[in-house]
Amino acid sequence: MNFTYKHAPISMKLLVSAFLVFVAFGYVLGLVNIHNNVGFSYTGVVVHYRGEEGDAMPPEFALAKLVQEHHVHLFSLSMLFFMVGGLFSFTSLKEPIKVFFIATPFLGMFLDFASIWLVALANPLFAFSTMFFGALMAVSFFMLLARPLYEMWVIPVLEGIWGENIPGFFE
Repeated sequence: MNFTYKHAPISMKLLVSAFLVFVAFGYVLGLVNIHNNVGFSYTGVVVHYRGEEGDAMPPEFALAKLVQEHHVHLFSLSMLFFMVGGLFSFTSLKEPIKVFFIATPFLGMFLDFASIWLVALANPLFAFSTMFFGALMAVSFFMLLARPLYEMWVIPVLEGIWGENIPGFFE
């Protein structure tokens, strides 16, 4: 028997949907927190990780700050991406597309966090990388959320309207 979200029992759809909606809300609140602390700007990233003047903090202070911030985020984001990626793996997409979308938030997280370390310890210009890879991580995370919800709730409605000839969503 092949599992599909569109044929899943309503209890499963509600469980998965509630989880996805609430983790999406939590992620949005995390983005608001980043905006409040850093401002989604080059200057904000540099000041947050290098200090007011943009000069490198003493290495021991920068290292302590990075370890304090990142140890929790590495654990929590890894678990979050694992759970959401696991749910995404049950979608009807072709395997290469699933592999790409499941790997992307992990790659974005690695490159985002690595560039933050480089901002703090090497060169403030890595703040541009931090912003780009942070955005990549967020967009790819929301793609992982969107597809299962689409298959559970949108595809059945569209099939009722158009039959089997419904528009694709990264088919």
